[in-house]
Amino acid sequence: MIARRSFWVAAPPIEAVAEAWLIGLLAAFALSRLVGSVTPNVLNNGMLLLCGLSGIWAVLRARLPKGGLVRQVTYEVVIGMALTAAMLMLRLVVRTLDVEAVWSKSSWGSGVASALLAATGLGYTVTRVGLRIWLAWDGLRRRRLLWSLTHAHLLVVVLAGVLGGIGLFALSPYARNAAAAPMGNGGLWVRLVSDLLLTIFPTVGVIAIFIGVALAIVLPPSALFSFLVARQTTRRLEALAATAKAVRGGDYRARVPVVGEDEVAHLQADFNAMADELAHTLDDLKIQRDTVTRLLEARRQMIANVSHELRTPVATVRAMLEAGLAHRDDAAPAAIWRDLEVMDGELARLQGLIDDLFLLARAEAGGLQLDCRPADVTPVVRRMVDALAPLAWQAGRVEVVADLPAGLPPAGVDEERLGQILSNLLRNAVRHTEPGGIVAVSLRAEPQAVVFEVRDTGTGIPAEDLPHIWERFYRGEGERVRNGDGAGLGLALVKELAEAMGGSVVVESAIGRGSCFTVRLPRA
Repeated sequence: MIARRSFWVAAPPIEAVAEAWLIGLLAAFALSRLVGSVTPNVLNNGMLLLCGLSGIWAVLRARLPKGGLVRQVTYEVVIGMALTAAMLMLRLVVRTLDVEAVWSKSSWGSGVASALLAATGLGYTVTRVGLRIWLAWDGLRRRRLLWSLTHAHLLVVVLAGVLGGIGLFALSPYARNAAAAPMGNGGLWVRLVSDLLLTIFPTVGVIAIFIGVALAIVLPPSALFSFLVARQTTRRLEALAATAKAVRGGDYRARVPVVGEDEVAHLQADFNAMADELAHTLDDLKIQRDTVTRLLEARRQMIANVSHELRTPVATVRAMLEAGLAHRDDAAPAAIWRDLEVMDGELARLQGLIDDLFLLARAEAGGLQLDCRPADVTPVVRRMVDALAPLAWQAGRVEVVADLPAGLPPAGVDEERLGQILSNLLRNAVRHTEPGGIVAVSLRAEPQAVVFEVRDTGTGIPAEDLPHIWERFYRGEGERVRNGDGAGLGLALVKELAEAMGGSVVVESAIGRGSCFTVRLPRA
């Protein structure tokens, strides 16, 4: 979206001077139409108005320079000189267009006219100083409440002075002070212009000067009085702001002194009460946090200890079963051997679950040992795919394919942990893919990572389950209905291992369209 450009104080210097010159030219032509129909005094005031309009327009249009003080002063002086040159050139243009009577028919003469035109640049420079003072004051009162209150009080004083000036103007007998010289036969337009330039314009100018002098006398003591009064309030607010900053920085014992009985004092008291409640709440939260931290640490330690203690007896029982199955006796009933094979399978699943729990507990406690080194991930992926593809086809008629381009850069990984990540993702994809579906593994390189994807044509993951699939023991409602196996640890382990190697894993899935797990591992 294009920002709207401000019209005022935004024009390039050449453009502002050209516009001021054009305004002067138009005013000169307008005055030339009145020559012979108005008194010389009207032309005198018309020249003043011409110079004033041109200078004020340049003041309000020329953009403010940037940089140091010397550069800004030079900028303003050069524009003032350029404006003076332009106004003097206006005199030559008026002479060329044969409207010189604008100057010659005035009572001041051409010399005074040239001096007024030349003084336009000086008036520009002085007025720009005033403009800068006003802009500085405006910025100050926007940033500080003290100066904003002082500004509001001074604004009341200025408005009172302006209204008083308007009242004086309304009571002034400017119409009775009109020039006694005849106005000619110029009609109503000439009469209006004459009244404007000969009576209203001088009267307004005198009243404006009177108001300016009065305000110059009244404003300094008013500003001092306003500053002192506002300072009493802003000091209390500054103390409140400083205390709020201290509380925000972590000093929850900081309090603001309550001074007075007005609204600010009530605000200070309410802030202190709020800070007390906040301090008590934070103390309670800290106690609860410490308690939860101890419980979580105890839970992690318990899981690690239990899983470690279970590994040995389970491994022993499974080894005995495998030995017995290897030396099966044909004299024993076949049902016994089938039961032993089922027990061996369940023990294998239990052993995998215990291993996963132990690995997760070590990763959470920061005790997971990784041997990350530059490695070509293509052989690891190919080995896992070749090992799982026949089993997937035999068990569920799911085809596992791989797209493994050559020449990929090495990644900084632990090959054993990478194999666990691939195994969990591939088994998860096969388990959720219907017979006849496909599980595809692909590899590619990115500027900072080696990326592999495991994409399936399975049932997909519901949108409400996606934020939770990385949580331990989480299984969606549909997952619990479709599959009795799996404890909800596989994806949690994938995430822990990928992040432990400095990588990341994300998933995209939709119901009926399958899922795609993307793992990014840092390049070596």
